[in-house]
Amino acid sequence: MSDKKTEDIGDGGALDSQVIAPGIQRNLEKEVIAGFTFNILLYPLILIYFISTFVYVNRKIIPYLFIDEKFHINQTITYIKGDWAQWDPKITTPPGLYILGWCNYHIIKPIFKSWSNLTILRLTNLMGGLLILPICILRPLFLFNAIGFWPISLMCFPLMSTYYYLYYTDVWSTILILQSLTLVMTLSCGPKLSIWLSGLFAGLSCIFRQTNIIWSGFVMLICIERKAMITKQFNSNNFNNYLKCFILSIEEFKDVTLPYFINFILFFFYLLWNRSITLGDKSNHTAGLHLVQIFYCFTFITVFSLPLWCSRNFLKSYKLRCLSRPVRTIFELLGIMLIIRYFTSVHPFLLADNRHYTFYLFKKLIGRKSRLIKYALMSIIYHFCCFNYMELMRPNEMVFNTNQPLPIKDQTQLPVQLTHISWTGLLLCTFITIVPSPLFEPRYYILPYYFWRIFITCNAEPIFEKLEIKTEVNNEESVTIESTGRLLWEFLWFMSINIFTLLVFTYHPFKWDDEPFLQRIIW
Repeated sequence: MSDKKTEDIGDGGALDSQVIAPGIQRNLEKEVIAGFTFNILLYPLILIYFISTFVYVNRKIIPYLFIDEKFHINQTITYIKGDWAQWDPKITTPPGLYILGWCNYHIIKPIFKSWSNLTILRLTNLMGGLLILPICILRPLFLFNAIGFWPISLMCFPLMSTYYYLYYTDVWSTILILQSLTLVMTLSCGPKLSIWLSGLFAGLSCIFRQTNIIWSGFVMLICIERKAMITKQFNSNNFNNYLKCFILSIEEFKDVTLPYFINFILFFFYLLWNRSITLGDKSNHTAGLHLVQIFYCFTFITVFSLPLWCSRNFLKSYKLRCLSRPVRTIFELLGIMLIIRYFTSVHPFLLADNRHYTFYLFKKLIGRKSRLIKYALMSIIYHFCCFNYMELMRPNEMVFNTNQPLPIKDQTQLPVQLTHISWTGLLLCTFITIVPSPLFEPRYYILPYYFWRIFITCNAEPIFEKLEIKTEVNNEESVTIESTGRLLWEFLWFMSINIFTLLVFTYHPFKWDDEPFLQRIIW
């Protein structure tokens, strides 16, 4: 059952209840109170968990440089020593993390002189993930859509929280681009200043990871769209809405488009200077057409979003969709098989590095020689995952009425939803950022997940219980459902994955002949 929004988006006040269907309603006030309560109570426990495990992992498990940390840590130490001209040619990302690590080192080292450089630099990501992400970024969005997601859950997203323990670029590149989105959605510093700050944070995120320039374009699209839907009055004609966005981007170029356009210009000069999007080791990071990446991404999103979609009715809707369109479904499955056959890139790093879960996924499942598994089974899995991604987004799309103009005059009153324009933009940005990459890296799916999840208000249908509508003879009694249970299960699901991966990381080390320390498995 789709959790369709039926309230008027022009109503600035909060509703006590929401009618979902005849005989079914939601108590929104109760859900909001429950959301705030759980977040307030669980946040200190999350801090205790991550801080205690960080201390344990840092002191007992990996008190040494782990995988790519040998590049990131050493480059930061080079900066700390004052040698700003020295650059390791094997590093493929810009120096944003190393500059931030340099700042963090000079703040913490004078206070905690006995702490090692490795601990201090790893704290850069831990503080970002535990403090900046939930408080400065997710909390303002949560206040706009308290029944959509919980900050305590998204800060525990397994692909993200793994890197709270390490010194990688993923945490801060994600934080900065999401801060850009938050400023556009909330306009917390005023309409003009917020957009300029949004452009600034989007630009800074590109100093941590080059592909964030694509997500900078997505944030710009949302910025233009949310202003155009009010000033230009969106309607049910989708093509006209595209034109209205384009016209507004020209008319208000200085205030809306320019803050992001500056980033595009600077990035263009970077490409001219570097002659490639990749810094350093270009030979192992050449762009291609790795179309199966989109299926990998949607599969990971489907697994992590299990509490949001898991229900009898959702599975029945997929079955009904396949049975009602058998010819189309067959052609879709054949198309997926062709993509698997001709657009799967097997990078040498994938087969050689058993320190990542993708090695075992590819060896045991995705890359099996059995055609029954590789093509038949995986095509069905990918087909369902694509259906799941689209269907969870579909009921959350903002729709417009041609006959009734949008009564909202303030952008901050707009719901946290995507329109047909930004939804298309999300798909395109996801495609552009992951498909050219030859590497099967789950951390590349962090931003596609966050930008998708933030705009999802999950289904309120019970996960385990069967939804029964009680109807009396002369009086229809409404059944009240709520999404609190699913949001709580999402948090528990994320934490169970985190605990499982930490146990594997801790208790299943192995030896590499050419490495002096024990190796372990991460995402």
